[in-house]
Amino acid sequence: MTKKTTIIDVAKAVGVSPSTVSHAISGKREISTAVKQRIFEKIRELDYRPNFFAQAMKNSSTRLIGIVADECRNPGPALLIDTLTAELARHSYEAVVGLTGLNLEKGREMLRRFSTGLVDGIINLLPQIDSNEAELLCGTVPVVTHLRDKAAPLRLDYEGMTRELLEYLWSNGHRRIGYIASRTRLYGLPDPSISVYAAFMESRREPHTSRLIFEGEDSIESGIAGAEAIFSRERVSAIFTGNDQMAFGVYRWAFEKRLSIPEELSVVGFDDVPQAATVIPPLTTFRFPVREVAEHAVRLLLAKQQKTFRPEESRTLHMQMTVRNSVTVKS
Repeated sequence: MTKKTTIIDVAKAVGVSPSTVSHAISGKREISTAVKQRIFEKIRELDYRPNFFAQAMKNSSTRLIGIVADECRNPGPALLIDTLTAELARHSYEAVVGLTGLNLEKGREMLRRFSTGLVDGIINLLPQIDSNEAELLCGTVPVVTHLRDKAAPLRLDYEGMTRELLEYLWSNGHRRIGYIASRTRLYGLPDPSISVYAAFMESRREPHTSRLIFEGEDSIESGIAGAEAIFSRERVSAIFTGNDQMAFGVYRWAFEKRLSIPEELSVVGFDDVPQAATVIPPLTTFRFPVREVAEHAVRLLLAKQQKTFRPEESRTLHMQMTVRNSVTVKS
């Protein structure tokens, strides 16, 4: 078995002290460029790998932040994780991602594991675990719960977004409108777009609105199932969905049924993931404010770490519609 290279081996090979090698790696002390270059050449040549946990214990920091999420298969959550990772990198932190699905016990266990010294802080994206429980599970490790952190919650204006969307469809002549709802938009609570949709249609004397609502599961498959269920009850001229993935499912269903989008069926999504601009026709959708949400979470987490945080009032974020080519005027 090959003997593992140590910092002493590197120092001997370069002809400097172990502390000089250590300072060259950490950047804590100024080392001449020529010496640094020789040190890093020997590190590569000897395949020296610093002991991560020894360094973490010495520095009382891992420079890692745990992101605990239910999934990253869908473009929406994946984009949020990517954006959080980039924002953390701006502050010299690396992200470690743990995926648990919507299994409550797996989520709890992942938060416990991350809070045993593996990371310096945690961002909880799990919809099934609220801010109070996350803090209990993480103990002394700072944790921020996505959108719902009790100390500084963010609120997305789903109600205003839904009214704007429905006004847009109505102004384009659509009267029979279906909705494929999201079950994780407000986990454990009804999708707020449902009540706005029902009130809007009732105010315009459109009957049987509930027949045109399908409880989706945020996937392409549930978009297909939702479109099939809605059309089995009534032929609608437009469908809007709780996320872009379900809108892509409606596209797939329409293709299989040989229905043209938008001429025979208009579609509106939510999230504005990159794929929304590349499907044919490009999807009209609402933009999830991913940059603002990521910046808020990281700022809040660092403030908790540095013990400079002060509780904030709830803040509402509005979502902007991106109009593309998936909605037509209904004559």
